[in-house]
Amino acid sequence: MLRLILGVVLGIVVGAIVTGVVEGMGHTIFPPPPGVDLTNPAQLQTVMSRVPMEAKIAILLAWFLGVLAGSSTANLIAGRRALAGRITSLLIFCFAAWTMTSIPHPAWFVAAACAAILFAAFVADRAFGKPRL
Repeated sequence: MLRLILGVVLGIVVGAIVTGVVEGMGHTIFPPPPGVDLTNPAQLQTVMSRVPMEAKIAILLAWFLGVLAGSSTANLIAGRRALAGRITSLLIFCFAAWTMTSIPHPAWFVAAACAAILFAAFVADRAFGKPRL
């Protein structure tokens, strides 16, 4: 049980680090539109319509890789118990959902984010969960 808890905690940490690094690289390559104050909540409501498509794809990639890395880490630390990766995936999914409700995103982005996160969780489960008999 301790390995399961440790796997989930470290999986979330690894997932957050990977997501942050990839998002940071995406923001460096595709900076926010000029004149947008990201600390102003009113401007955050309209910023998504002005963000280039490539920047949105970079965010999707960051979430995919973050869930993949976090869930894989959790599974491996927990002794290849898929439950650790599934819990980690669910928690990271909740963080992504919170982000998407805090900053309005287009419907296609929400659907793509859900698909990317679920696919990453599936891949981590298959690759590093206990083999199915």
